[in-house]
Amino acid sequence: MRKILWTVFHSGKKLLLWSIYSIFAGYIIYLAATSPKLESKLFFSVVGIAALAVTLLFEYLKRSYEKMICALTFDCDIIKAEQLKKQLYKADLFKGFTGSLRIFDALLLMDKGHYNECLEHLAKNEKFFRSTFDYLFIYYHTQLHCFYFLEEFEKADTALESLTKLKQLKTKQISPLYSWSEIEGIKYYVQGRNKKSLEAFEQVDTSRLNNRELAYLYYMQGRSTVKSGAVSDGNRLLKEARTLGNTLHLTTI
Repeated sequence: MRKILWTVFHSGKKLLLWSIYSIFAGYIIYLAATSPKLESKLFFSVVGIAALAVTLLFEYLKRSYEKMICALTFDCDIIKAEQLKKQLYKADLFKGFTGSLRIFDALLLMDKGHYNECLEHLAKNEKFFRSTFDYLFIYYHTQLHCFYFLEEFEKADTALESLTKLKQLKTKQISPLYSWSEIEGIKYYVQGRNKKSLEAFEQVDTSRLNNRELAYLYYMQGRSTVKSGAVSDGNRLLKEARTLGNTLHLTTI
């Protein structure tokens, strides 16, 4: 359902943008056609074509990026996402999507189960991730997930402390990219407090999550449920996570 709403919203937005571009192109053609001097005709033609070419390239890149994100977050299709990433990288002549690809690569490495490589990628690009509070939120949250799956709980505690400080100091400046209830659920799990972990996970508003996020949530809920003693219920959640996760590494563990 969320994917359908996302598609409808972006389709309407694109229709509006293309209407604006069409009006702009028509105006440039009008200026070039009605200008009395040849120099003016050439000027308007060259400037108009250049502006439209750059605009159309940006729209193509943005569309490619949206498809790439959709492939990973809604379809959970790593192969498709990687193919779209290669296409975007080749077409990005001005490298305007370099930052976005750094974030995407972190998520992709985690989804492939390359947790240590993901942590290395984060460390290598730490300066970039510290450039905004939202990026820093992504940085620590991705770290936390990697430590969770590696079962390096002491390091997970360090990531949790950083997230707590971020929440306390700059809450109003951080976008709601992730659920704090989910973070609490992980915190209690690494502390071995499985019932508290489940209580926190149950507070997550699943209507705001895409399939990728749901797969991770159900997987973590499943592990906490199994460890709390409700093995049958836990296995059901794990099965649901693997169904939603499609090609994500968590479907194999």
